[in-house]
Amino acid sequence: MKNVLELPDEEILEEVWRLCSAYKLKHTVRYAGERNPESHSESVAEHIFALIYLAHYFLQHEPVGPSLNTRVVYDTLLFHDFPEIKHGDVVTYQKTAADEERERDAAKEVFEALPSSLGPAAFERWHEYEEHETPETQFAYALDKLEPIFELFDPVNERSLKRLKITREMHVGNKYRACREYPVMMRFLEVMTEDMQSRNVFWVEGKN
Repeated sequence: MKNVLELPDEEILEEVWRLCSAYKLKHTVRYAGERNPESHSESVAEHIFALIYLAHYFLQHEPVGPSLNTRVVYDTLLFHDFPEIKHGDVVTYQKTAADEERERDAAKEVFEALPSSLGPAAFERWHEYEEHETPETQFAYALDKLEPIFELFDPVNERSLKRLKITREMHVGNKYRACREYPVMMRFLEVMTEDMQSRNVFWVEGKN
């Protein structure tokens, strides 16, 4: 297996495009429905799909990967956003302490609504994610922060950065903090960010 950290930037970008090829599944609409291909939209379920998919890749390549309990990683990724079922998702840059408190309050109701064979364990995974003190939840947290850069690495989706007035600093700030202990995630983050910067996809005050 290739050592991703030894790849030049252009080969990292080739890996990015290969990984993004599966993102097309998120736009494969069921039940003969339609979606506007010229505007960006993503459901929480699609985000979770992308996380579990990317986890398969990064668990192989991150040095810490072999030491992690993969079942816990996947379960954490699956359930970490379930409280958003009640109130929806709030863009990271707009989320307030009140939003976070409302989400915590929603968690009990959402997980209690699940079958008894799922609810308690799912709630435990969610709670561990919120604390992200275990190696598995720290990995899941970092991946959760990294994944949106893959979602936005798309000619249509990247328009959301300027639409929402997201600067480079806003976009990468929490990603760098979350990924700093994961050299492979950091390598992808750095190469993808520089590529996006070179294509002028970030909001710049006074220039957009």
